[in-house]
Amino acid sequence: MSYNVQVGFGGYTGWKILERTMPRQRDVFLQGLEIKSSKDYFSYKMPGVKTAEQLVGDHRLLTVTLRAFGLDSDANNKFFIRKILESDPDDKASLVNRLTDKRYLRMNQAMLLNASGERSREALNISEIIEKYETRSFEKNIGERYSEIELALNAQRELKDVSESDLSENAKWYQILASKPLRRIFEVAFGLGDRFASLPIDRQLFELKDRTGRFLGDDSVSQFKVQGNLDSILRMFLLRDQIRVSSIGSRYANALTLLSSWHR
Repeated sequence: MSYNVQVGFGGYTGWKILERTMPRQRDVFLQGLEIKSSKDYFSYKMPGVKTAEQLVGDHRLLTVTLRAFGLDSDANNKFFIRKILESDPDDKASLVNRLTDKRYLRMNQAMLLNASGERSREALNISEIIEKYETRSFEKNIGERYSEIELALNAQRELKDVSESDLSENAKWYQILASKPLRRIFEVAFGLGDRFASLPIDRQLFELKDRTGRFLGDDSVSQFKVQGNLDSILRMFLLRDQIRVSSIGSRYANALTLLSSWHR
């Protein structure tokens, strides 16, 4: 039986529980048979893989690869993933560089299977990919019950990476808008409704910068290099998400009460 990471009832309180217990719980979780088996298989088989076709043709290898880069939902899109892996990361016009979601580019660069030349076996960093797989698997275990904590854990890592990149501030914001998990953090934290996603992209950029400046005193993405600023946006997200869920639950309870009264 696999271990389920314990975070109480989720939300911000669950986040604080996880902060105190994560090293111990992560160690226990990674001892699970499924995780260990997948890691061993990947370590043994991956050095012999020379083409993207071989990788997507092996379900277990593909599962570990996609999980490592947070792309589990693409498990059935084998043709697309193959084309992504074969795409030349040095060609600005290539498929992988045209995609706004940079998780695909990071996967392409890590797996070294693009069609421009045979990958160097020595350059493939299997241990790094496995470490990413472990981290994402730990987060996904929590996310199956408390998706808000999975999103916060992802943002703790990914938002910091974007903030430390050499891109312009606007380009950093566009990366956030292109990432479904990251944009969800800001949409919930700032109480942006469903209509936000239908706005023109330049208006979305303006709204995010404006609200970030008003709530945090700084409209830059670079501020999230500082742990305190990163903690602030994650706290806002988790608390507002908790309010949102409670509100939905209250409406549901009220509806049940009305129905019960109707049938009396």
